Amino acid sequence: MKSAVVLTLFAALAAAAPQTLTGPGRCGGDSGLKCHKNALCVGEKEIKGGVGICITGPIQPCGNFFGDRCPSTGSWYCISDPRINCPPGVMDCGGGVCMPAQWAAAVGLN
Repeated sequence: MKSAVVLTLFAALAAAAPQTLTGPGRCGGDSGLKCHKNALCVGEKEIKGGVGICITGPIQPCGNFFGDRCPSTGSWYCISDPRINCPPGVMDCGGGVCMPAQWAAAVGLN
């Protein structure tokens, strides 16, 4: 009987715990790490140390000519899309992808 109560209590506490995102996969730079086939490596220029983060799932565009923004639900960070090739001398051509703000904070982006 005691074990049933303990298990029920444990299950209730586990369900009530805040859910967090799993950490991002790292990629690029001098690390030699690569993202999985359906992921995009972003942030090599912006993140300290030149090692990027793998973004997976449907990639949401932001900060582009069309005015796309990150979802209003949750907390997001718009980071440059490495697939956009800027002409020489141009720092920002516009266009980015959304990544969880929690990941951005973890790697030192504001």
